[in-house]
Amino acid sequence: MTTALDQPTTTDAADPTRRTARTLTVLAGGALVAGPLLYLGGMLTAPQQASDGTADYVASLARDTTLTEVSGILLHYANLLTGAGLFVLPLLVRGVRGRLLTLAGTLLAALTMLNISGSVKDDWWRMVIGQQLPLDVAVRISDTVDASTLLGLWRGTDALGFLGLLLLYLGLARAGVLGWWAPAVYVLAAVAMVAVPFSWGVVAGLPFALLFAPLAVAGVRAVRRGRL
Repeated sequence: MTTALDQPTTTDAADPTRRTARTLTVLAGGALVAGPLLYLGGMLTAPQQASDGTADYVASLARDTTLTEVSGILLHYANLLTGAGLFVLPLLVRGVRGRLLTLAGTLLAALTMLNISGSVKDDWWRMVIGQQLPLDVAVRISDTVDASTLLGLWRGTDALGFLGLLLLYLGLARAGVLGWWAPAVYVLAAVAMVAVPFSWGVVAGLPFALLFAPLAVAGVRAVRRGRL
């Protein structure tokens, strides 16, 4: 016979759920801190290229395989951890202000980050064809792959990701989770990405890494929230 004493109390039953939620919040926050650092490492180790043309891109990947592989691994996990960690951010919003912007931005940005994490594999096969084939042939193969009809359904989410991050920062700023400096930093970094030429080498990659810097601050906030 089951008695009232056999049933777990509401508090006892809820504690494991709360502990799990706190643990996931801390882990997601840690992922958001690690993600921007990995982006920075990935951009600092990215092989330098003279322009954004296909020939220069393939040649740069084939020139130094160590840098290509290290950069590719760092960027893969940067995208993966960031995409997974983003889902904690709407939970940091208390109240109505900024909630919809944060949620919409999270979904768009996470879709893009998780998509891009797989496409980094492109660096490996472009590196190999750049080494084993004449450059003009390697470029033709690369351009042919990029022109594939349905590939855009996978890699065409880049624009959604840029929009998503902006909406996310605006939402978090409106909710008071981050200051208005966050969307300002994002806009300045986006402008710098266009303005800084590829010929500047490592410096050219820094604005891209800066796009994700506010996420590290949000990640710290998430870790603190999870440890309360």
